[in-house]
Amino acid sequence: MQEKYTPGYSSNATNFMAKRSLDTHGAFFKPYLRPGMKLLDCGCGPGTIALGLAKAIFPGTLTGIDREASQIQIAAESAFTQGVSNANFLEANIYALPFADNSFDAIFSHALFEHLQEPTQALRELWRVLKPGGIVGLRSPDWGGFLIAPSTSELEKAFYYYKWLQQQNSGNPYVGRELRALLRQSGFTNIKASASYQCSEPLSEATEYLALRIEASAKVDGAIEKGWTDERSLTAMSHALREWSQHPDGFFATSWCEVVGYKI
Repeated sequence: MQEKYTPGYSSNATNFMAKRSLDTHGAFFKPYLRPGMKLLDCGCGPGTIALGLAKAIFPGTLTGIDREASQIQIAAESAFTQGVSNANFLEANIYALPFADNSFDAIFSHALFEHLQEPTQALRELWRVLKPGGIVGLRSPDWGGFLIAPSTSELEKAFYYYKWLQQQNSGNPYVGRELRALLRQSGFTNIKASASYQCSEPLSEATEYLALRIEASAKVDGAIEKGWTDERSLTAMSHALREWSQHPDGFFATSWCEVVGYKI
């Protein structure tokens, strides 16, 4: 299977990711940040978390990388608009980082490892560019802990289908629980693991993102042509998501796993 970023880079997906910030999605790493650090953010996307990191380590420097040029452009433009002078962004692949050995004091990555086919290979690169004594912080969701209410058969199908798409794209929707083991196997020590929940408010933001991505799978993934599903099923799943978003009792909580570890 070919590795592919399941959310994609549509305006809807980018806007959904851009609502994330250091305080809402990277709080677990804040206690480890200090002014003057040289910090790498892998899979920075539109850069909203990265800019928070840059402000937290000023006058240190933040380098954000992403393999998608459009995300790098958005992040760089946001840095300029907000006057964040200690952040720079470049297009790069986590499997082959364009940095010398022992370049960074800290490395951060949010919502990336669930999309990687070879997470240990990526971690070897993080180890290489991290300075001795440096710290790495990772955060990924784990689909085994999602809370959904009230549920229906079509809604369950929608979540199953999105998860299945991620697996077809070489991702691992359960990588969150494996992050600690992945760090240990890659040589990191003094590892601390934690977990948290994020409630989707308003519910319509998450459901519309999921509905649009499911609908787009016909074109983006060739889902109908490959026999994965049919037009009627796609319509039913997206309708179930949108209907759920308007339910007065609708509730969706995403489980996230976090780890920090050191290179000794």
